[in-house]
Amino acid sequence: MGALLAEISIRNFALIDSVRLALSAGLNVLTGETGAGKSILIDAVELALGGRASADVIRTGADRAVVEVVFDLSRLPGVRRLVDELGLGDPQEATLVVSREVPVDGRATCRVNGRTVTLSVLREITQHLIDIHGQHEHQSLLRPERHVDLLDAFGGRETASLRAEVARAHREWRKTVEEMRSLAGDERDRARRLDLLAFQVEEIERSRLREGEEEELQAERRLLAGAEKRREAAGRAYASLYSAEGAGQSSAHDQIGRALAALEELAALDPSVSPLLETVRQAAYQLDDVSRDVRRYRDGVLADPTRLAEVESRLDLISALKRKYGASVADILAFVARCREELGRLENAAELLARLEEEAGRARARLDELAGRLSAARRTVCGNLEATVEAALAELGMKDARFSVAFEPEDPPGPRGAERVEFLFSANPGETPRPLSRIASGGEMSRVMLALKAILAESDEIPTMIFDEIDSGVGGGAAQAVGEKLATIALSRQVVCVTHLARIASLTDAHHLILKETSGNRTATLVRTLDPDGRVHEVARMLAGHPPTPITLAHAREMLDQGRRTKDELRRARAQAAAGRRPESDPG
Repeated sequence: MGALLAEISIRNFALIDSVRLALSAGLNVLTGETGAGKSILIDAVELALGGRASADVIRTGADRAVVEVVFDLSRLPGVRRLVDELGLGDPQEATLVVSREVPVDGRATCRVNGRTVTLSVLREITQHLIDIHGQHEHQSLLRPERHVDLLDAFGGRETASLRAEVARAHREWRKTVEEMRSLAGDERDRARRLDLLAFQVEEIERSRLREGEEEELQAERRLLAGAEKRREAAGRAYASLYSAEGAGQSSAHDQIGRALAALEELAALDPSVSPLLETVRQAAYQLDDVSRDVRRYRDGVLADPTRLAEVESRLDLISALKRKYGASVADILAFVARCREELGRLENAAELLARLEEEAGRARARLDELAGRLSAARRTVCGNLEATVEAALAELGMKDARFSVAFEPEDPPGPRGAERVEFLFSANPGETPRPLSRIASGGEMSRVMLALKAILAESDEIPTMIFDEIDSGVGGGAAQAVGEKLATIALSRQVVCVTHLARIASLTDAHHLILKETSGNRTATLVRTLDPDGRVHEVARMLAGHPPTPITLAHAREMLDQGRRTKDELRRARAQAAAGRRPESDPG
């Protein structure tokens, strides 16, 4: 397993001036004294992955905060394909860079491989990469409506597929029921609607509208309204071309006639002028043709106030219809088509209602059948979940804890099935399991959530899990159990864990120390990846504080040696379990 979350780079975020942290595969532990800023790193990663952005996170004196996370996608071909489909990278490229920038006076900017993307696209990609369990996420167990999601996640693909089918069937059934309600409605309302639709259809159909008519009428109106001006202009043109009158005036026809006479005289003296003469003669013929056409146009232009009034009236009608039914004739025709459809539906309401009732009955039967199959699958799964969680809780130091799943039927089924699901819990022998949300302590809740996370990690495909102080409220022997559970998850997933427990730190594959330093009047959070000697000193500090003594250092070395042996045992146990699941070879 390679490092999936390979690097975190943070600038000007809260107490952090500039930090770059390289992470390894397996279990990465972040430790440090209270207030050093361990959880700030997790907050920064949440921001980069699409969490809520606020200018409050910007370090005092800076103009923007920037968080960049680098992922190794070499073992995640599906995510590489998704990034390629979104046009944000090469499917052959194994590195993904996600960043978020929060300026003081503007909106946060999201980038994937250097390209600006929307927040929804950023979340679509990163939801497949990291599962962050914050300090208070175990409080989701206090919301019973979330329990069915956890149960279904444990059920895997079969349960997820059935749940998706139930959701689709529920949508179809609700759609049919809503259509029935809309159709049945109040009888008086339906009668009023019928009258209105009938009036609208009759009004529009009586107008006999057709597409393109308005443009044709507007063009005709322009011609009719300008009839007198058109006739006058044509008359002036004809006079200038052919029949000019008045002292000192001559028409184009007269002018070209004189030019022809002069050219004929010239051609008789110089034959080389003949082509010019022929050209002018052709122009004279064309002038005569144009003059006749202009005269006919002039004589054909007649004022027609009656037709103009008809056109104006028709355009007024179209304008009135547009104010009521649409911005154009095409919109009006589309509107009346919808009215006819609804009118027909309402006029045949009884027949349609009967058909819808049959459809609703079939849809409800389908919903009930699928919801029943989902319920059966859940009941099969819940027994396995109960036993698995109790076993995990025993490993976490709660050997007497009892965990069970309660079902409360719901009729009709909802989009998530035909029952409410709630987790019940008892921490001590002899106690009747009761709703987890009302009886578990903070430490117990943390361990229940860790047990669920460890179990669900086997069925989900999220490659990196981040735990922010999952050990809250845990101490004593339970700390070793929590650490071993985290180390077990880290055999198949990359795990990043903020902790204050030395026993958990002793099981890590990479140990990162979070420091807070003050220089002048400024305080900054720093990160240092520890070498073996540094790990000894930090575990000693976690055991007994500063300064370390020879005894605490010896204790720390012993704990780290025990951690290495424990991890080796966990690896061997996992390998043996995997070998046991393989089919035996044919002895023949």
